[in-house]
Amino acid sequence: MRRAAGERLGDRRVPGQPQPTGIEIESYDRYTPGDDLRHLDWSALARLDTLLVRRFTAEREVVFHVLLDASASMGVPVQDRKFAVACELVMALAYVALEAGDAVVLAPLGGHPARRGARALRRAPGVRAVAEHLAATTPRGALDLGQALAGYARRQRRPGAAIVVSDLLFEPAGLEPGIAALRARGFDVLLLQVLGAHERDPGGEFAHATLRDVESGATHPVTLTPALLARYRELLDSHVASLAALAARVGATYARLDSDAPVRTFVTETLVRVGVVRRR
Repeated sequence: MRRAAGERLGDRRVPGQPQPTGIEIESYDRYTPGDDLRHLDWSALARLDTLLVRRFTAEREVVFHVLLDASASMGVPVQDRKFAVACELVMALAYVALEAGDAVVLAPLGGHPARRGARALRRAPGVRAVAEHLAATTPRGALDLGQALAGYARRQRRPGAAIVVSDLLFEPAGLEPGIAALRARGFDVLLLQVLGAHERDPGGEFAHATLRDVESGATHPVTLTPALLARYRELLDSHVASLAALAARVGATYARLDSDAPVRTFVTETLVRVGVVRRR
């Protein structure tokens, strides 16, 4: 993620942004007073009678901001374990980032107050800290994800990579300003949608019921006829397609994880396929 590279030295190579020191030579500049004499190219001086200074490929750290939807909707349907699966995914991605020499900031969004001073976690201690933070987080409260993302973007001074883990059951038009705000701050954005099995196909759960919105408290009686189920699936497919189109439009990356699918397979296959994770 070249766009997300920060100023702190790290292990990630960032071609196109040469630095004074490093391992891999990227370019040469004419010597100016104050340049480190150890980086003079003496063979070039002998051949060209010109003082040239070696510049090296920049090695920078990327800070991965994991923005976890911790609103009440992530806790339902209870039997789908949607929030538990989302936490497992966050843990896996945090481990990958930390093992690659980058940093992780975990920021739950929703029923928890925003952590303005959340520190960047690094290396092995960071893995434990992420696990402890996730264990202490429970889904509750309401959330306007678009506004939450925009507010988070405003509080950041440096670019990074934003990994948004949510069921993304929001109108795409409401999400777009928040994602655009992150992009405007120089963030690479990854949208990871976690959907429950009973959200994808509610037909096996009930035929007649009163639905209650766990965030707003609004209720609505419903009878699941074959026609209504077909319409529901059509609308869900349209919503998922709209999210993918939104990501493409604003320069983000979108991928979907079903809660009954293995997280390991999603990380090692799906995210490899979309270019987010690279096998070594």
